Amino acid sequence: MRYKALIIAVDQYNSANALPNTVNDALEIKRLLVESPSFFKEQDVQVFKGTISRGNILLSALNSFFESAIDTDVLFLFWAGHGAFINNEGYFVPFDGDICSPNKSMIKMSEVRDMIEKTTASTVLSFFDTCHSGAITRNIQQDMHRGLEVKGAGKVLIAACTESQYAWDRGGHGAFTDYLIRGLEGEAADRNGDIDVYNLYSFVSKRLKEEFPNQSPVIKSTLNGEPMLIKRVINRSESTSVKVTTNSIEEQVSSSGLSFWLGPIIADYDEFHIKNKVEYQITLINPDSKIEQALKSMRDRYPFAIRDEADIVSIENIDIKSTREGTIIVVNLKGTGESINSIFSEMSVGGGMGKTLTPDEIAMLRIRRILFGEKVIPSGYGDSLVESMISKPINAKIQVIPNIISYLASQRYTPEKIRVMIVGSLILTGAIEKIETLSLTLDNGVITKIQLIGFRPKYYSNVDPKKIDVNETINIPI
Repeated sequence: MRYKALIIAVDQYNSANALPNTVNDALEIKRLLVESPSFFKEQDVQVFKGTISRGNILLSALNSFFESAIDTDVLFLFWAGHGAFINNEGYFVPFDGDICSPNKSMIKMSEVRDMIEKTTASTVLSFFDTCHSGAITRNIQQDMHRGLEVKGAGKVLIAACTESQYAWDRGGHGAFTDYLIRGLEGEAADRNGDIDVYNLYSFVSKRLKEEFPNQSPVIKSTLNGEPMLIKRVINRSESTSVKVTTNSIEEQVSSSGLSFWLGPIIADYDEFHIKNKVEYQITLINPDSKIEQALKSMRDRYPFAIRDEADIVSIENIDIKSTREGTIIVVNLKGTGESINSIFSEMSVGGGMGKTLTPDEIAMLRIRRILFGEKVIPSGYGDSLVESMISKPINAKIQVIPNIISYLASQRYTPEKIRVMIVGSLILTGAIEKIETLSLTLDNGVITKIQLIGFRPKYYSNVDPKKIDVNETINIPI
C-alpha cells in the first residue's frame, strides 16, 4: 500500500483577489501528512501553488495523479482557493480563471469528481476548502451517516461548505482547513492516537459549525471495511504531559504509545487492530532488520502486550511485502484468551498466632518484586512457600521478572517500552487483571515516580476484585 498526496493552493489570480492563506494551509497540510509517525513519504506529496497553478497544468497533474494509481494506492487530494458556482455548475478557479468564460478557463468540480470515481486506486480521501465546494458532491447517492466509522477502501469527498455557501478565512488559514490541521495534529485522535477519516470529519464539522453557523461542511462516501487511518499521533494530552520548572523538565508518561512486546521483541508498531477478543493484527513499516529476522524465526507461543492489554499468543501468519519504498510486515496473532480467575489459582498462607497471608497480599508482594525488586517476606510464614507463590505462581503465564524498571532502563529502553513491559508482566503473572492507571514520571531523564491503579482477578462472584494502588517515589536514570 502506497500513500500519495496532491496538494493544490491557488493563492494568486489574474482576475480575482489573492488568497495568501491558502499557501499557509497547503504547507501545514503537507507538514502534518509527512511528519513522523506517518504513512506518507516526502517524495509522494506534490504541492502546486503560485502562478504555476494554471488550469492546464492543474488539469494535467490531476489526470496523472488519478490515472497512474494502482488499486492498492491510497490517494489524498487537498484543494484550497477560490470556487465559483455559475449557471448551476461548480468550478475550481485556477490562477488564469476567467469568470466570463468558466468552461474554457476553469476546472469543473464534476470533472474532478469523475476522476475520483474512475481511478483504479481503492481509496481516495479528498478535501476541498473553496467557496461552493459542496457542488462536487452532487449526484453521489451514498451519504456518510453520522455515528458510523469511516472504514477501508472506497472514495470519500469532504467539502468546506455547501454549493450555495462561502468558505470563511481567518487567522492566517481557511477556517475549514484550520480545524482540519488541528484534527491532524491530534485533536481528532482517539484514545489510542489514531485518526481516521470520519473522526476527522466529525471534529471539523462540529468545530466549524460552532464558529460559523452559516458554513456547513459536506461529506459523501462509499468507504467500507476495516478502519482506514489518515495519520497516527500520540495524543499528548493523554500519553505525556510536560511541566517545566526553573531547573527541570518533568514529564508524565501514561500511555505505552506505539510500543508493543512480543516474546523477544520490544518495538514500535505502525498499525494495530483487534479482529475479535483473541485475534490481533500488527503492521510494521520498514522495521529494523533484526526485528524482521526475529519475527521470521518465531514458531511458538509468546507473551504479548500492547496498550493496556496482554495475552499469550501464537503467530498465525506473517506477510512480508517488499516494495520500492521499503518493507511492510503484517503479523496476525491468535491469543489464548484464558482468564486467570480460578478459585484454586492462589491460596492464602497460614502463619503463627492465627495470622493469614491472603492471595491479594501475596499478589502485592509479587507486584513490588516486579516493579522494585523487593525480596522482603513477612515473618511468621513459610519462607520457601511464600517465595514460590511470589516468584513462581501456579497461575502465571510467564516468569516473574524482578526489578523490571531498573533492568529495562539500564538497557536504554524508552519510557513507553518500559511501560508496555510492565503491563505484560503484571497481567501475565496474574498479579493484576485490569490496569486503570499506569504512569511514569520523568525529571531530566530520571524516572522519579510510578503510579499504578489496577484490579486483581475476581475469584468469587459475590466479592468485588481487590483494587491495587501503588504510588512510589523512585530514582532510576534512563
